[in-house]
Amino acid sequence: MITEKIKLSEENEDVYLQTYLLHNSGQFGTDQRRPAVIICPGGGYNHTSDREAEPVALRFLAQGFHAFVLRYSVGQAARFPQPFLDTARAIALVRDRAEEWLVDADRIAVCGFSAGGHVAAASGVLWNKPFIHEALQEEPAKLKPNALILAYPVIHFNDWPRSAVSTAEEGLTEAERTFANIFGTPHPEQELRDQYGFHLHVDASVPPSFLWHTADDPVVSVRNSLDFAAALTEHQVPYELHVFPQGVHGLSLADETTATGPQHVNERCQIWIDLATTWLKDLYR
Repeated sequence: MITEKIKLSEENEDVYLQTYLLHNSGQFGTDQRRPAVIICPGGGYNHTSDREAEPVALRFLAQGFHAFVLRYSVGQAARFPQPFLDTARAIALVRDRAEEWLVDADRIAVCGFSAGGHVAAASGVLWNKPFIHEALQEEPAKLKPNALILAYPVIHFNDWPRSAVSTAEEGLTEAERTFANIFGTPHPEQELRDQYGFHLHVDASVPPSFLWHTADDPVVSVRNSLDFAAALTEHQVPYELHVFPQGVHGLSLADETTATGPQHVNERCQIWIDLATTWLKDLYR
């Protein structure tokens, strides 16, 4: 495995892309161009979770994909649309270095968890919007992911974040602090929320998508995945959706490798990574 940490921002050293590349062995698959997955961990736009980063990359690596973990802008640096520009920049970088890294430039997926799912969904919905490609001075097609994998994603802000717990910071709830970071106000108007409610902006240009959620997710309602799937259906975009009956938010791989406690081990949900890689391989046939 070849790892490299690549800065994506001169202004924010915490924004970077970590590579997990399979070696170009002379004993198998010599000079083979492989599909790639760019992983966007969750964290409520306040941090990016390690539980949804390297362990997930290694699982994709084991299935023959090159993997990348994107540490996008969070906290006070997360004012929209900055995290979405970070993701577009990461996609463009992987395409720029596709020959060097032996990446199949036509098979680049973006995989996101929770708030990282919102970032990933943005890459599929906003790739051809003028403010994105003009900001990066790139052709729109260079910024488009070929597939999305969305794990218990935030798609809209109708009921997220649900927390009403006060934090030490300025007496704001966790939800208000998140909104202050991403919208610039702890109490955004519905019109502003809808601007980044990506189920409202789906069209036929959105790439094929794989989604999974738990029906009783207490933090990010399953309505997020259902609403995105409904929009994909309306615009005839291919997708696969799995709703598991039970499970806490933030399961990641749902096994011991990413668990901080027994609540994060969920045998029913562990299959999602196999379902997702099978779906990708079928998509790329």
